[in-house]
Amino acid sequence: FLTRPRLALAVAAAGLLTTGPAFALAREFDVKGGELRPALDAYIAQSGVQLIYKVEDVKDLSTRGIKGKIAADAALDRLLDGTRLRVRRGQDGAMVLIAPARSPAAARPDPPPRAVE
Repeated sequence: FLTRPRLALAVAAAGLLTTGPAFALAREFDVKGGELRPALDAYIAQSGVQLIYKVEDVKDLSTRGIKGKIAADAALDRLLDGTRLRVRRGQDGAMVLIAPARSPAAARPDPPPRAVE
């Protein structure tokens, strides 16, 4: 049996559950596998989530896609599976894709081989 204060608390708690961020809600996704950039754009359109990424960070990356009813954050994790990208989630619900920093040595091409005399 619920007293008035407990009933009010239960109603308030239920309201908090229904007003969670968009990325926590399960939605129906149908994002085709292939190039990552168009897949991310389809994900954005289907999820309603604000996702920020640099085009150069997703260039030449691919995804297996996602199909089915799933929470938006889990769907994004699956889309990014196998890539070097990570997600930073903001308190406002926006998500930013982060590529790991390249070391200066990795950014430079290898020098051409030298002839041995």
